Amino acid sequence: MKFLKWLGIILASIIALILIIPLFLPSSFHVERSTEIERAPEIVFQTAVDMNQRTKWDPWLEMEPDAEVKVEMTPEIIGSGYHWKGMEIGEGKMTIKEFVPNELIKSDIEFIAPRSSSALVIWNFEKSDKGTKVTWAFEGDLSYPIEKWMGLFMDMMLSEPFEKGLNNFKELVESKPEMTGRTGDISESQFEGLIGVAIKEKCEISQISSKMMEMYSSLMKYLKEYDQEIAGFPFTIYHTMEEEGFITFECGLPVSKKLEENDKIKSIELSAGKTIMASHFGHYTTLKLTYEAIQKYIEENNLEVIGAPFEIYVTDPIQEPDQSKWETKVYFPIK
Repeated sequence: MKFLKWLGIILASIIALILIIPLFLPSSFHVERSTEIERAPEIVFQTAVDMNQRTKWDPWLEMEPDAEVKVEMTPEIIGSGYHWKGMEIGEGKMTIKEFVPNELIKSDIEFIAPRSSSALVIWNFEKSDKGTKVTWAFEGDLSYPIEKWMGLFMDMMLSEPFEKGLNNFKELVESKPEMTGRTGDISESQFEGLIGVAIKEKCEISQISSKMMEMYSSLMKYLKEYDQEIAGFPFTIYHTMEEEGFITFECGLPVSKKLEENDKIKSIELSAGKTIMASHFGHYTTLKLTYEAIQKYIEENNLEVIGAPFEIYVTDPIQEPDQSKWETKVYFPIK
């Protein structure tokens, strides 16, 4: 009887410890790993935000290549994501809920089977001497008591797949070419004109890329609210550089009819007229090559510019990962 009594005391003590200790354990977890990638933040961010690229580097999808994967990409990026279902990796989905162009991506991840739970996936991108420092993080809440115990081993359990995934991602991004560009034929062209909705902003020249993504995301949400489709290709008009290092510009989307304006989004019309036009092929950060070529052509032919230059983006980078095929038409209105 003494043996059973002591056995009962020991078992009760163990159970008590199992239940008491978690009361003092963290109620959340955070796991992250970082790496340096020898490419510009624009290329790294574009690869990470493109869910079509996910199967090329994701360590869990690599474990089960035959798993069912369904990708959904939205023009405004928010809401993009993918759904997976497999015998080994279970079922779940991930959805982008927040982003800062070339700096941050936050996604909700929901595990559906074999066990239901949710967490947050965070990507941070920082410009570095080598190119870009990338930090991939996973965090969430831990329920009492079992998950709190599991939280003690979360970093150890995720260490290998995180490091494997970052290494795969690094190899994928560094396999992409450096940002290059070329200018097509320069010619005098009659621009047909368009109407659209646009946002006008002023920012530092170094922040144009990030700002443009935010502006286009807002415009896409606006069109969705009015159940309108884009009636052509996105465009940007470059206005003045009143302050050194800053520029005023408008990002716009063409529409088939005028829509109601608000404090931020206005109707705009690009008038028909004579222009000098050239197609640029390559990453947007290399557009300077084409601007220089057009300006040289204008000077050599004694032409007079009578309006702000503008760009029309023919290629969707999400649909065409090869940046050498990205076409941007650059226009200078002339007399």
